[in-house]
Amino acid sequence: MSTVLTLLCLCSLTLFTAADCKVFTPELTSKIEAFVEKYMQAYGPVGLSLAVVKGNETWTRGFGMADKASQRPVDSSTLFALASSTTVFTSTLLGMLMDESKSGYTWNTPVKDILGSDFQLENDYITNHTTLKDILAGRTGLSSSLTPILAGVEMSRQNLTRRIQYLPAVEEFRDVLNYNLWMYTLAGRVAEVMGGASWEELLHQRIFQPLQMTDSRVIGYNVKVDADNFALPYVWHRNDVVLSDSAIYRFTPVEPTIGIATSAGDMAKWLSFHLREGKTADGVPLLKKETLKETYKLQMALPGTFNYAKKPKDPVTFGVYGTSFCWFLSYYRGYQVEWTGGGLYSYNNFIALIRDVDLGIYFSTTALFDTNIYKRFEIFYYIVDLLLGEVPWRNTTTFPKFSLAPDRNATNTTYTPVVVPYIVENPELFEGTYGNRLFGDVSISRNTSGELLVSYGRILGKLRKTNSTNVLLADLYGPLEFLHIAEMTWSTSKSPSPHQVNLVSTSRSC
Repeated sequence: MSTVLTLLCLCSLTLFTAADCKVFTPELTSKIEAFVEKYMQAYGPVGLSLAVVKGNETWTRGFGMADKASQRPVDSSTLFALASSTTVFTSTLLGMLMDESKSGYTWNTPVKDILGSDFQLENDYITNHTTLKDILAGRTGLSSSLTPILAGVEMSRQNLTRRIQYLPAVEEFRDVLNYNLWMYTLAGRVAEVMGGASWEELLHQRIFQPLQMTDSRVIGYNVKVDADNFALPYVWHRNDVVLSDSAIYRFTPVEPTIGIATSAGDMAKWLSFHLREGKTADGVPLLKKETLKETYKLQMALPGTFNYAKKPKDPVTFGVYGTSFCWFLSYYRGYQVEWTGGGLYSYNNFIALIRDVDLGIYFSTTALFDTNIYKRFEIFYYIVDLLLGEVPWRNTTTFPKFSLAPDRNATNTTYTPVVVPYIVENPELFEGTYGNRLFGDVSISRNTSGELLVSYGRILGKLRKTNSTNVLLADLYGPLEFLHIAEMTWSTSKSPSPHQVNLVSTSRSC
């Protein structure tokens, strides 16, 4: 395996270096290249795309393969899915539209004042008080289930607005951070109403075209992941790299949350736009400086129990203390960092801004074996240290040897149900159709062998007993088989039959 990965790294291609560079010297870029190649050997991605901006200088670089079969390498125009990092584009787009609003809309405008009678949340209080700031800051307290996205539930964004009232509250309003992809999708619908066009059209008109992001597209709208200029969607399955089904990368209506596909060349332009405080390369402002700065401001402080808030184990602290509009807020070596990271099946990325030193970093991967967000920080640490003139504490000698049993010590260590070698008692009690007014029906049936089967859109699986009395795990088959399991939780009434099912989450096991 390591031999194959080394060969892929040797096939990597330098994409663009600014003329007469004073920052990105051959000595510096060769160090970054060596580090990233070691990173690929340690964590196994098929392809990696990198963009670094420092002041007026830009450097991009491709590593590995976009298509293994044809040996097509990653280059500056190779597209990678941006996944949930799409949300920072949606929040910026809303800021642009807000600046031009004749109705005087602000971040504190109630959403119902824009969407009108179509908009209703679980109760009147939340409906009347939820603002643009609330939906972008992840503080509505409403359920954030990812399962319908995995299942491929489709509806128009206008229809979502009408049906979002059936999304239940799981936390107190404005009380805790609740990262919610459905609220960011709702933000896309707000943009459509404010801008008088689809989110896709507004994105191209207001961001892609002015910034000359000519590679960037929206998946399912004007590009597919199996296109000739896309990094193909490789995933790990049964200890091997395979192509996932391109059909699972259709995301209607959540494109404003996870729909953008972009390249290293285009992301360099996006990073520069932020470092220029909202201006194009020609100095044309696309939104007010104050409006853009608001998107970086602290909105929700992270509690001490949050996964990132822990005793430091590294020589240099990367402290995550809160969130803004779709950005996490951290500090590194005394500098404020705005960052986000998206992950969707094959694709994992990381975007960071250190505006105090005019520095921006983006990279994206396919088939990253260990998708823990901490593994994505490592490239950031190394490049930032080099550009700040520090001796990198993370270097080519500190990487682990690639293993099919990756270190997951940084993941959440709370109780997780596990499959036990027993049959599900009284399987007939679980059979039936579980309806949901917002996300459709989940069907539970039995096959001729008596095994319980779940069917929910793209989610197909055999239900297994676990060590938790109200939790079953679905061994997945079909297009999502590489995810391995889906957790399903039942709540019961006084009757012996379960009356509610909640598809909680999915996780991958290779």
